[in-house]
Amino acid sequence: MTPRKIIGYALIALGFLLIILLGYGVVEPFGDTSQAKDMGGLLNALAPSLLLPLAIFLVGVALARGGRRR
Repeated sequence: MTPRKIIGYALIALGFLLIILLGYGVVEPFGDTSQAKDMGGLLNALAPSLLLPLAIFLVGVALARGGRRR
């Protein structure tokens, strides 16, 4: 197993861990959710908190999958 795949799997696990911690309330969202008046405002406040773990997860998938196959 190459170091690239190990780092990829570690990033996938980190992405899952961050989402789980956000769900249980251990990690607070980055945005100010108290000012949200409707669902759109709430989603705008929570977007950075949810997109960061998603981006970490997708980078991990790209690394674990490997390069282009010919």
